[in-house]
Amino acid sequence: MARMRRILVSILLAALATTAVGSYVQARRINADSDPGWVSDAGPPEMVVSTPLLNVRRTPSWLSGPVTEARLFERLSGVADLPSAPPQTCRAVYRNGELVMSEQAGVPLVPSSLMKIVTAAVILETAGPEATFTTEVFVRTADLSAAAGGVLAGDVYLVGRGDPVLSTLSYIRRFPEPMVHTDFTDLAVQAAASLRDRGISVVEGSVLADESRFPEAERDYSGQIVQPSNQPIWKQSYVNSNQVGPLSALLLNDGYVSFPASADYASRRENVRAVDPALHAAQVLDGLIEARGIRIAAQASKGTAPPLSELHSLGSVESPPMSEIVARMLRYSDNTTAEMLLKDIGRRFSGSARAEAVTDVHDVLERLLGVSTTGIVIADGSGLSLHNRLTCDLIAGLLLRAGPDSPLVSGLAVVGESGTLRECEAEQPSDEAVADSSGLTGGAVDQPVWAKTGTLNDVSALAGVTVARNGDVLTFALISNRDGLIFDPAWQRQALSCNAFQEDLIAAAAGHPYGPSSADALLHPQPARAPVVDTGTDTGTDTGQ
Repeated sequence: MARMRRILVSILLAALATTAVGSYVQARRINADSDPGWVSDAGPPEMVVSTPLLNVRRTPSWLSGPVTEARLFERLSGVADLPSAPPQTCRAVYRNGELVMSEQAGVPLVPSSLMKIVTAAVILETAGPEATFTTEVFVRTADLSAAAGGVLAGDVYLVGRGDPVLSTLSYIRRFPEPMVHTDFTDLAVQAAASLRDRGISVVEGSVLADESRFPEAERDYSGQIVQPSNQPIWKQSYVNSNQVGPLSALLLNDGYVSFPASADYASRRENVRAVDPALHAAQVLDGLIEARGIRIAAQASKGTAPPLSELHSLGSVESPPMSEIVARMLRYSDNTTAEMLLKDIGRRFSGSARAEAVTDVHDVLERLLGVSTTGIVIADGSGLSLHNRLTCDLIAGLLLRAGPDSPLVSGLAVVGESGTLRECEAEQPSDEAVADSSGLTGGAVDQPVWAKTGTLNDVSALAGVTVARNGDVLTFALISNRDGLIFDPAWQRQALSCNAFQEDLIAAAAGHPYGPSSADALLHPQPARAPVVDTGTDTGTDTGQ
């Protein structure tokens, strides 16, 4: 690296000297109109120079580009080369699609929530960004035709089709930020109005829930064992601490029966999970319809609806487009949505059972996206499983393929602004901060940085994209694995947002393009400051963020 810098500086100084001499000579020449070949001395001209002659901004792009890239490499190296960085760390950084840094980028590591980037890329490819989920209420056409005296003799069928964001307003209003959702209450309003319009005030049957789009009985993956490890896909603690809700094709309010008024991280353990999510959804619809003047005689139940050819629709609600659902999953590290989308990927190909779905994800990565999956292990859609293995090459490759204007990248949290990174306080080094080779001085990041973090007890990961002031697109991925990593003060989380090392990587990327104020600064950089170590403590709870 030092040799490369000396070569670049030598080229740069030569170019600057040539530029300076040329500028001086040209300023002292005038052309005689009568003889274009004759040159006379006109004396010193009056010139105003706003940019110093010895400044990288005066050099051609073919010279300044390598210098900028060298500075970027230096600052990125300063982030992960610190003594506390785990040996099991991969990193990959690209500038405009060209590799800037690659270290162990092909080594499979446990990615934590970076797995959600894979899930997002595959569902956007297979379903499309405009795809939606529809939840619908039916009655038998024959029952409706036979209704008399305001009484419908049959059942009301609630059919779920895998919408991961189906919610009541009381659930969704708990979140501190506007949250993408499908309004379940509107479905009840439509169904009740449709029955009233036909003179029906009593349903003798029940509200019957149909979750058959995901027919398997997998509510979570804590009971599934992976061989030869003989370990479950998920730790039981993930279920106990509500890291993920129960899974069903008919899932309401993330599968929770009750929940506190606040949706902050601290209150999450107070959520009460539904033993049977589909039955719970039917019970809620029953109550909402009855509140609108339609009496339903029998208790809510479960079953399979008749064929569509035999049914009459009382109403339906359509989810927001897939791009917005993916953004909710990525921005807030929504584990339940990620697992629901994994099941939907499987349902579109072979089946929604976990084993079938993860095989389909592998196939899509290779067949449709052209991404190598050598050494890759996909065990779930959220990244909670410690059996997952991804590479920095794969994550960076998916972000590169998508690009900064894609639903995949724009759906990520923005550092300091939204989602899980709202409280992340990464700082951007100024162009004049050449004394600090790690690039960690300066003001707050002023260029948007879209990123996804990943945190488990033994994992710290980060991947994202930023567009620099000069239009360069930087794409980066970093995964570190070490036993008990979350307990290391240097790697601890800041307000459940991003840890110190993640902040440093964000700052290094956001500071691009780098340019010292003079060529001399390249020759005489001051030594890097010692890393700041956060000595705080942490609970050590796996977050899956």
